[in-house]
Amino acid sequence: MPKNKVKFNLNNVHFAKLTIASDNTYSFATPKRWPGAVSLSLDANGEPENFYADGYAYYVLNNNMGYEGDYESALIPEDFRTDHLGEYADDNGVIVESTTGELTPFALLFEFDGDQKHIRHVMYNCSASRPTIASKTNEEKREVQTEKIKIKANPLPDGLVKAKSGDDTTTEVYNGWYAGVYIPGTTVEDVTLSALTIGSLTLAPTFAAGTTEYATDTTASTATVTATATDNDAAVAITINGSSIASGGTATWKSGKNTVLVTVTNGTYAKTYKVEVTKS
Repeated sequence: MPKNKVKFNLNNVHFAKLTIASDNTYSFATPKRWPGAVSLSLDANGEPENFYADGYAYYVLNNNMGYEGDYESALIPEDFRTDHLGEYADDNGVIVESTTGELTPFALLFEFDGDQKHIRHVMYNCSASRPTIASKTNEEKREVQTEKIKIKANPLPDGLVKAKSGDDTTTEVYNGWYAGVYIPGTTVEDVTLSALTIGSLTLAPTFAAGTTEYATDTTASTATVTATATDNDAAVAITINGSSIASGGTATWKSGKNTVLVTVTNGTYAKTYKVEVTKS
């Protein structure tokens, strides 16, 4: 596999809820995408400490306390606010912050572009501070105002801090990086589709297992939706505008945009394919 010489451009940021049980076992939810990444800067916490004996540094103690720094994005997604910043949506869809809200931990997944291949990362046990509320008036030109949070990445109970893809990372692990949080020594399950068709409609772009978002147009009122997982052990669930149908079932289109979601689940790994069908 070609080796990267440089890295540039932060993108493909995801977050996944972390649950730590009373016996220190832990699990992660399926990663959710965080669009609008601007910058990420995390400094190492904890310096090596020397133990002196016989008149010299007899032993060097590793003092890895994780990382701490800032993440800046266009906007903080509402589901991140409600999942991890202790906010909630009331019955009117208003996002509310209260002193009783609890911060909850999450894994942060992201990648840097390389000259040969993206370098994919995961920080396992992160917590985030509440963001500053700030903006300013428009002057001669409009300037986009970003949002920034402080992130602290601590070790997991078993000591895991972070992981990243390397030059020899297997294709299966690399391609499944955002389907589930990678844990060393565990099996990465295949959650790709081998086929996705919506009647005789033409998907744009052309279907490919690694591409998860598509669009198409139709004048017909119905179409048959079929989706096949690559792995026979994977389950496929299809919803059309929020209503479930079986693979091979018939979708009824409403005028305007229709959203087809196909979720492939295999063990703790999951991936969702999305098709926007516009009926004229």
